[in-house]
Amino acid sequence: MPKNFVRRTYDAWIRQHHHRFRFAPWIAVSRKLCFTLRFAGLTSQLTFQVCQRGSAVVYIHDEQGLYWDIIRDFDVMEERRADGQYVCRWCEGGRAYPSRAALWEAHVFEPMLDWINALNAHQWVCLFGIPDVTFWGARLVNVHDLEQQDCVHSFPLLAEAREKTA
Repeated sequence: MPKNFVRRTYDAWIRQHHHRFRFAPWIAVSRKLCFTLRFAGLTSQLTFQVCQRGSAVVYIHDEQGLYWDIIRDFDVMEERRADGQYVCRWCEGGRAYPSRAALWEAHVFEPMLDWINALNAHQWVCLFGIPDVTFWGARLVNVHDLEQQDCVHSFPLLAEAREKTA
C-alpha cells in the first residue's frame, strides 16, 4: 500500500531521530490515512495515532481494548501561505515553516518526542466513570495521588512499574 505524505514524513524523520527516544516507537497499525504508534517500555494501553488530516492524539484504552480518552494531542491544521510558507491555522501568530514536512516535524513529531521522553514511573493512568453510562475518561496522575482520585481502574504508564507492582 502506498504511504501518504504524513507517513512518509514520519518515516524520514524517525530514521534521523530514533536514537533520541527514551521509549522506542514502533508502528502498531498502518492504514491508508492513519498510522498508530506504540512505545517499547510503555503500557500497551497507550497509543499515538497520526492521521493525514492533521489529527495526532495519544489515546488510552483499557486492557480489553475499550477506548477511554485522549490524554494528549499534537493536532495540526496546515495551511500554505501566499509566500509558500506553512503554518498551523490553530496557532495564532505561530511560526511559519519552509515546507509541509518541516511543519509536521516541528508541530507534531518533536513535541510528541518531548512528551514521551518526559513520562516517568511516578505517572499512572486513572480511568474514571463508567463508559456509555456516566461521564468517563482517563487522566494521568502521580502514583502518590491515586488514593485521592475516584479511579475505577488505574495502571502505571511504564511497563517496568507494572512488573514491580504485580
